[in-house]
Order: sequence, then C-alpha cells, then structure tokens
Amino acid sequence: MGRPVLLVLLVDALGWEIVERFGFGRDEFAVRAPLGTVLGYSSAAIPSLLSGATPAEHGSWSMFRRAERDGSFAFLARLPRLPNAVEWRARHWVRRYTDARGRVRSYYSLYEIPLHLLHRFDVGLKGDPFQPGGLPRATVFDWMQQHGVRYRLWYYTTDEEANLRAAESALGDESDVLFVYTAELDGLMHRVGIFHESVESRLRRYAAFLSAMRRRARETDVSLTTVLLSDHGMTDVTAVADPWGAMNARGLRLGRDYLGFYDSTMLRVWGSDSVVDTATVALGTHGRRLSDDELRARGCFFPRREYGDAVLLAQPGVLIVPSFMGAARIAAMHGYDPDDRFSQGCFMSDAKDAPAPASLLGFKSYLSAWCERQRA
Repeated sequence: MGRPVLLVLLVDALGWEIVERFGFGRDEFAVRAPLGTVLGYSSAAIPSLLSGATPAEHGSWSMFRRAERDGSFAFLARLPRLPNAVEWRARHWVRRYTDARGRVRSYYSLYEIPLHLLHRFDVGLKGDPFQPGGLPRATVFDWMQQHGVRYRLWYYTTDEEANLRAAESALGDESDVLFVYTAELDGLMHRVGIFHESVESRLRRYAAFLSAMRRRARETDVSLTTVLLSDHGMTDVTAVADPWGAMNARGLRLGRDYLGFYDSTMLRVWGSDSVVDTATVALGTHGRRLSDDELRARGCFFPRREYGDAVLLAQPGVLIVPSFMGAARIAAMHGYDPDDRFSQGCFMSDAKDAPAPASLLGFKSYLSAWCERQRA
C-alpha cells in the first residue's frame, strides 16, 4: 500500500441537482450525496465549510456589513454623488487604494455599490479563510498546521487550469493533503444557466483531472483518496423583482431615509419599523422577511444587527434587479433558501469507510478524521 494522500477538489456552486442531471461522478465515487449548505453566499458558505462553524459563530455572512466608525472605506465619507461615467473610473482607484492599505485580505468586490454610500459599509470578513488565522474560528488549515499535516493549497489567486496542472505535478511530493478550490464553474453558470452544455463540458474537465490524478498516483506509489465537494448549489433565474424601484416610488431614498444593501437575492435593511414594513411590501410576493427565530435557527442571527435590522430573502429563482451587483439579468444565481433542492451542494468520495457529512459544517471533522486514521 502506497503513501496515503487526500485530494480535496472544492468546486464552487456545483449543486446536487447539477451532478445528478449530468451523472457526474456516478461511476467513479463510492459515496455520493447532497450536501446541506448555509443561508447566504460563498462569503458565508466557504468560512462555514472550512471551520465547521455557522456564520453567527465565525462572523462572516454577507460580503458587506454595516461599517463601524473606522471602516475600510471611511476615507470616502465626504465623497459626493458622482456622475455614472466618473464613478466607473473612480471605483478602480478606490479598490487600488483599499488594497494598498492591506486591511482586507479576503476576496471581495465593490460590484456597483454607490461610492457615496460605500463608507457606510465594510467588508464582512477581513482575513483570508484559506490561510491559517484567517477566521476567528479554527479552520481545516489551522488544524492541519497545528497537527503537522503537510498540505498544498491552490485557490482563486491563480487560474483554474494552472491550479489543476500544479496539483497533478505535486502528487509526487511529500504532501499529505492536496486542496484545490475553483470558482470558475460558478461564474460560468451565472452566464449560461445550470444545465447548459458548457457546464457538462466543464464537468468533463474535472473528471479528466481526477482520472489523471488517479493514474499518476498509481505511477508514484501513492494511495490516493479523492473528495469532491461544493459549498452550495445554483438556481436558474425565472423572474426578477425591483424592490429598490418600489422604495423610490414610495418616496424613500436610499442613504437619506434608510440604509439598505441590495444583494442579488437578499435585501438587508437598517431603519425604522415603517421602513422595514415598506421594504417588505416592496418585495411583495417575490420574497419574504426572515424572522429573528429563523435567522437563529439558520445560524445567521447577529444581535448587533451589523448585517441588517431586517433581512428579506427572494424566492428561489427570483433575481433582484437592479441591485448592488448590477442592473443586468443573469442566467442563474445562488443565495436562496438553503432547504431548496437547488441550493444543496454535493459531496463525493471514493473512501467507502467514511459516510458523507450531512452538511458542509461536517467537512472539517471529515478531513481531520481522515488524517487521524492514516496516523493510527
């Protein structure tokens, strides 16, 4: 029996419904199962998957929260509203200046958040969850570092193809765990939808990579265990809603009468009860307000209300347009009710002796248990 190595391929947004439609991994993996996710986007799901903790426990939920006094964008406090053409150029310099200050190490994007409001928000997660010490809660990377597990990591800082080639080349080194994260399928499905032929083509690329890894493992006397999983699924967009326009029509101006963050599938509002009630009516049958009890049950309740006095969630398949993400309709989106079948991620493994975790919160325990078994 060769030297044991665990390969983890984390594919952003590869939902269970997608792998089932295309039959992906059906013949290669002994264990295949849907994987429960958390409410929110990758900014919530990735830290939860890596730490085994809920967003309320590790602190990262949506990409942006309400800013404290010394927020990352406080230097913009006196910036007036800019013409659209000027704002487009200014956004580039704001990002460059923020990055140069080095206060945010996690992935983030300014999207189309109005720059004159940006000082009122802050990035929800400042550290890099893929690096030890990147979260307030210990992650799989903290655990591996603490226990002397040798690992290699490739993620969004480099190109997907380069990462796959590098992982294949690294199989013969002394690493115990090879961890590859890719978000390129997520971007593809946003553009074309979840069942497009190009999605099936990308899955064939991942299958070819896994086959090459197994072949190379045999050549280098490595006993390879493969785990493929995702942080959440993806849903085709079937309708749009415009609560921002409905709020404007009722005479309520963003930044003057209330503060709100318009995400693709969520509206988070800070303001009076009447403002929250108006926002709920503005979203109408396209969504609903989540109660505090429901947020607690989801592990997404923040008593300081930094992520919103009220949270309104769109129905699966409904896209909020316009939003801070843009004014264009896209083909597919995520960030809906985690109980919806299209929101579920997937988990696959060729380790027959270890059942799939029920949700992404169990992945950290799964990985640490595999490492402990190899040492036993």
